[in-house]
Amino acid sequence: MHYPLSADETTAMARYLSEISDQLQHVVDLFRARYGTDSTIAELAVKTLACSTSLKHELMIVQRGPEPARRLDSVKLTSSAIY
Repeated sequence: MHYPLSADETTAMARYLSEISDQLQHVVDLFRARYGTDSTIAELAVKTLACSTSLKHELMIVQRGPEPARRLDSVKLTSSAIY
């Protein structure tokens, strides 16, 4: 059963996810500077940032309602691109 978020909840979640992404960008920048761009920890930080960005995008999609199957293909492409 689906329990969609209210407009206020959606706005709050989008704001929280944006703040998380901003903070994760700082983490990425620091880890790249200290450990190198190709380090495992920097790569993991980038993947984490990508996941938070994907989560915010998915929130917006869910709030708009059902979309054609085409959306699933783009999600699969996004997920495979992250890893």
